[in-house]
Amino acid sequence: MRFDKIKSHAKVNLSLNVLGKRKSKLHDLETLVAFVDLHDQIFIKRTNNKNHIVKFSGDFSNKVPKINTVSNLLNILE
Repeated sequence: MRFDKIKSHAKVNLSLNVLGKRKSKLHDLETLVAFVDLHDQIFIKRTNNKNHIVKFSGDFSNKVPKINTVSNLLNILE
């Protein structure tokens, strides 16, 4: 099977103001962002496996915890 490649573009927060806190413990934010010409590459492959396999590579991949935003998103989408 082949991998599909997508780009995860970077952004830089130029300013960030915390406006308040919600009951859900999240914050209301006001931000000014600039998009820059940097990106990570994400490779996706469909499998017949019932469980998702998420692998990270690169200089900082050993710092990504086993349960992360990608694995959480996949669980939500199921």
